[in-house]
Amino acid sequence: MIAIHFEESYDCKQLYSQLTAYIQKYAEYGLGGAVRAEGEDTIILNYEHKHIDFYDSFHPLLASVLTDYVISSKEDEWLLDIIETMFYFHDEEEQEQILTIARSILEGDRNDLPQMKSFFNRREFIYQAFSTHLEEDTTFYYEPFLTFRLRDYGEILIDCVEMAIDEYMLEQEYQNMIEDFRQFVQFKRPKLEMVYIVHDETFTFYDEHFRRMTREELLFHLQDDLVFEQEVDIEDMVISPLVSMVPRLVHVFSDDPDHGVILSIQAIFQERMKLYPLKAYDKEWS
Repeated sequence: MIAIHFEESYDCKQLYSQLTAYIQKYAEYGLGGAVRAEGEDTIILNYEHKHIDFYDSFHPLLASVLTDYVISSKEDEWLLDIIETMFYFHDEEEQEQILTIARSILEGDRNDLPQMKSFFNRREFIYQAFSTHLEEDTTFYYEPFLTFRLRDYGEILIDCVEMAIDEYMLEQEYQNMIEDFRQFVQFKRPKLEMVYIVHDETFTFYDEHFRRMTREELLFHLQDDLVFEQEVDIEDMVISPLVSMVPRLVHVFSDDPDHGVILSIQAIFQERMKLYPLKAYDKEWS
């Protein structure tokens, strides 16, 4: 018999409901278990199958249900607490944006970020913590377990929030850059009538006569106070030299309309940018 004690009746009620549903669902596959509630703060579990070992059937189910419940009911709460109390973000909108990034990191949706591997297995980490401390006959205290046995998980969440804040600040910097550049090209007199950009793995500039622009020409147009791509060679810059040229029209040829640089050009130049498939460039100018 396993007795799980709760300090919060809500957690007891929710987990009782979930465990009951799972035990009923898997009963037809031979899972021999029973669950009952004692008052509003205790769940009693009994494993009744005599031919299949507890640790091969009921034990992993119980650890999985508890793991999923911790993530669904506690993770956002803990992340928000870290965001506010450790990193002093008190604005609700900022908190929500950082939380959204943190969630995507934990779910493994931000593989563009370094050092992501440690976050991918946080479900397995919690599962193993429950698995280690759940025995066939035991009394289990839920809240003390979360406090003392998931400290390393808490450290993972702190690292995750720190990375999410870094990404949030970069995103804010990017959005400010986009707005500043949009205002600049909107009110600055155009220096060039037209610029063509061909994106075929790399970005290549062409002038209005479709003559490839040289490194020296790009440097000539580049304004130091408009350089956003810091510590990048001029031949690898796109946004800064393009904005410095202040073209009246920008024609972009690419088969990747969702590329970050192209989306940035679109955000800055808006209706002054026209996007074409790469084959249009190959057909007309190759």
